[in-house]
Amino acid sequence: MSNCGMLHPVDGRKSYRLGEHFKQSTFGLFPGFLQTNVTIVPKKYAESFRQFCQRNPGPCPLIYESAPGQTEAPTLAQDSDIRTDLPTYQEYQHGKPLQDPSQNLLEHPWHDMVTFHLGCSFSFDSKLLDSGIKLDCSTNVPMCISNIACQPSGPFDCNMAVSMRPVPVHLLTRVLELSVNMDFAHGAPIQIGSPEDIGVRYDKEGEILVDFGGAGVVPEGCVPCFWACGVTGNLSLRSAKLPQSFSHYPGSMFVTDIRSDDVTNLVNSPTYPTPIVVCTDSKKGRYVPLSVPALSKLGELQKIITADPGNRGLEHLIIPGEFGKVCLELSSRARVVGILLGFPLFDTDPPEENDGVAGAIYLARALQTLNIRVKFILDESAHTLMQCLAECASKGFTHEHAPCVTVGCDSEGVDMADFTHLIAIERPSPATDGRYYTMSARDVTSGVGNMAELFRNAGQHITTIGIGDGGNELGMGKVRESVVSYIRHGGTIAADVSADLLVSCGVSNWGGQAIAAGLAVLQSCPVHDRYRRKGIGCYSPVSSTKILLSPEKDRQLHEWLRDKGFRDGCTGRCDLTVDGLDYQEVHYRILLELNKVVDKV
Repeated sequence: MSNCGMLHPVDGRKSYRLGEHFKQSTFGLFPGFLQTNVTIVPKKYAESFRQFCQRNPGPCPLIYESAPGQTEAPTLAQDSDIRTDLPTYQEYQHGKPLQDPSQNLLEHPWHDMVTFHLGCSFSFDSKLLDSGIKLDCSTNVPMCISNIACQPSGPFDCNMAVSMRPVPVHLLTRVLELSVNMDFAHGAPIQIGSPEDIGVRYDKEGEILVDFGGAGVVPEGCVPCFWACGVTGNLSLRSAKLPQSFSHYPGSMFVTDIRSDDVTNLVNSPTYPTPIVVCTDSKKGRYVPLSVPALSKLGELQKIITADPGNRGLEHLIIPGEFGKVCLELSSRARVVGILLGFPLFDTDPPEENDGVAGAIYLARALQTLNIRVKFILDESAHTLMQCLAECASKGFTHEHAPCVTVGCDSEGVDMADFTHLIAIERPSPATDGRYYTMSARDVTSGVGNMAELFRNAGQHITTIGIGDGGNELGMGKVRESVVSYIRHGGTIAADVSADLLVSCGVSNWGGQAIAAGLAVLQSCPVHDRYRRKGIGCYSPVSSTKILLSPEKDRQLHEWLRDKGFRDGCTGRCDLTVDGLDYQEVHYRILLELNKVVDKV
């Protein structure tokens, strides 16, 4: 057990009622007991605030709502009085917090006031301490105002507040295991590492910049983990600008008589599958959770697409676990994605081979299902390809029109400001000599626009992802030495442009299809889904049929591309083949295998 302090809730409330421990945090003082954030509003605003809690259950998990004028909370604590039993209170007038916090609220009329008790992460801190996570119980937990917008209700409209605890890397999964089934107390973290993703910054000394509470120190070897925080209720009072309202003072909670392990007898709280945490970007310290079964499915998907029917030596280009990281990165963080495609091989119209086109369409459809904006990036000479992509929505291959951006001999016309991710699928990369080559080392430089500069100049805010099957595609520079050593003509064709993440697969189309399947797996994973939506809203998985094309629709897509004149990159013919492999015998089978993994219970 931790040495943070051992008080019984009854004794604590009595001392607060007597005015002792004014402005003191309850953090670490009542290990094992449920603590609650408190928001108090006039009756006329109670319905709107209740809806605010229901729409934002991560930061505002509603434990108890009083009747108007009620001062006690009999299901939470015996002999309690909400006007006196907190160490410190905050009063708001027209949304402005009074400069001096209050010791009690006895002087205020109470007949019209409704008290909301919201779960608090202090309720599980003793579990973290017992697991070896060091928390400074001499001060309040650090809290920040994030850039995560809550769903508004009536006058209540604010960004989410988050609390931070530094967690050793090797204990991240353990922290998820301890907190994931405690949604009544903010549950699992809504951000693990990379605080800038939620609008939280470091100061010059490397500490987290905080808005409330203690210092944001993150010791070496630890990752800053952020939980949704009940101070969000306080922020909502500021936004609502009610004539008068009250809340707990940050860190000064109402302490109940209920053991945290017994709360599920009082409120409904979901049970999640076993979680695990994956590092998706070691340089930026970014981590993403999912369930163990979902991670297993991602591994199965990668295994399917790394078959090497062309015997190219693909096994030497595969980075273990990279496929799963791509799916997690896109699902958890993507907002606007640019898909780079088109490998010009022929002196025909269209000049592009057919591989990569269907995969790009699959990616666009899946991303659109997750409300992620998509833009296709093409060579300025890719007129037929552009026309096809413009027709995809009307054909039912994508959900909505995705605009096309073109690139010529330079990439200056592409506005990179909005992109969070760039995905290159079967898009040629320059070799070290600056020339572009086919797998047989034929020079095709004259027909290729300079999309490589988009990857090279992506900047810190954009994650680049490469999908390829031969070693000469954008992103394959990440495994360039292996391409040179193991792939035929590798010394000539090897890509010189790397990517943050790389998916190597037997056929590039398979990579796009498998990532779409991986996104379907993740949106049906409740552990990951909650992290993706940051505890805002409710779990409502989308059918995989909305993310993926049906086998019948997939065949229509490939026949349509054939009829548009896209040729097999290996045979040069307009057949129902890709990379020399028959659609029915090979590609259709791969699709069925991917779908089988997604649909597996």
